Amino acid sequence: MENTDNQISYDEFVLNFRVEENVPVDQYEMNMYNYEFVGNRTTCSLVTVDGVQVLQYKIPATLPLEQFLRKQLYKGEFLSILSNILNQLLFFEENKMPSRKILLNIEYMYIELSTLDIQLIYMPINKRFADCNITKFIQTFISKVRFANMECVECVEKILQYLDSKLMFDLADFYHFILSLEEETILEDEKDESESSTTVLATSANYNNPIPYLVRIKTNELIPIIKSEFMVGKSAEADYQITDNRKVSRRHATFRISNGECYVRDNHSTNHTFINGKLIQPEFEIMLSNDDYIRMGDEEFKYWVR
Repeated sequence: MENTDNQISYDEFVLNFRVEENVPVDQYEMNMYNYEFVGNRTTCSLVTVDGVQVLQYKIPATLPLEQFLRKQLYKGEFLSILSNILNQLLFFEENKMPSRKILLNIEYMYIELSTLDIQLIYMPINKRFADCNITKFIQTFISKVRFANMECVECVEKILQYLDSKLMFDLADFYHFILSLEEETILEDEKDESESSTTVLATSANYNNPIPYLVRIKTNELIPIIKSEFMVGKSAEADYQITDNRKVSRRHATFRISNGECYVRDNHSTNHTFINGKLIQPEFEIMLSNDDYIRMGDEEFKYWVR
């Protein structure tokens, strides 16, 4: 399956995926996908473009989700997007449409800004697809989110704790857990409005596995280090991508979690990495302490564990 085209208009995207001639279309799946369901209004049809048979998707949306996630999200936005995706996954599951045929990749997801509805791409064809790991997708999705405040960070900690506590992942159970967090958010907002005071939220001290963060000094952005190997740089492959600072290298530095400690190493960057003002040698790991200052070129961060 090959993406052959990506045409963009103001309120619609068109994607074409080449289909081999001997690969049959599953008409039941095609019909089910073309029904409007839980915010997904994308349509799919089998057409010929320049003599090539393609699955053509017409996607009513404002932005690719990957582009939208470059902004900082608040708790309500984050939960709304996640619950919308999960609800659609349940639709596919309940209608016997294999999850492995969904393009579970934010590069192929689109968002309508007025409603935060997400458009997912489903491949209604009968061919072999790789197995789909929904838990891994959720973790990857969370790692791409930029957090606007501690309220969102603490919500993510609850989600990660939930995932860690389950031996077997159950989509419906997880969806209802996310809905309960959304309900909490609504109640907290109502309480704030009625009392004009800040709701007291649980802190990560309540949890067994506190998450370390980087605080980007320039923007005050909170960046959770939620992978055992977490790379920072301007490459699209970075776990946290910096696109607005030329002094940061493509794969500037890597943070590694091991035995409850966090280490940082410089990946032979052009403008070096500094801890509390001291230059660290490339490929030499330094263990971080709470409130350490990290400088990559001239981009400053603070290491923080609650």
